[in-house]
Amino acid sequence: MPPTPAGTVAATCAHLVDHLPSILDGLHSRVVTPRSPLTHAWGKPPVILRCGVVKPRGYDPASTQVATVNGVAWFQQLSARSVHWTAVRRTANLDVEVPTSYQAQGGFLVDLAAAIKASIP
Repeated sequence: MPPTPAGTVAATCAHLVDHLPSILDGLHSRVVTPRSPLTHAWGKPPVILRCGVVKPRGYDPASTQVATVNGVAWFQQLSARSVHWTAVRRTANLDVEVPTSYQAQGGFLVDLAAAIKASIP
């Protein structure tokens, strides 16, 4: 399900769509249902980006669970089926859900960094 941010967060997230890559580390863009400017996906199984999410529980910018990739800090949360990478930004937070079937995940974060820096301060 898409997030439900209000006002400026939703507008900021809608601006991000114009900057997202059509190919993410070799995975092609795909349609997300329901359609929303707040979500985007690539590949099968899908890597899913959601914009306008709340700050994750346990987030601490000084945590060892935070990795900076090309100028964007990502908070990592692991589960049995996926890894959630959350970028906590001043104007809107993003979550990238990556199925654990993808071994290397750093390429996804590298490819998203330019779009995030260009559209979400």
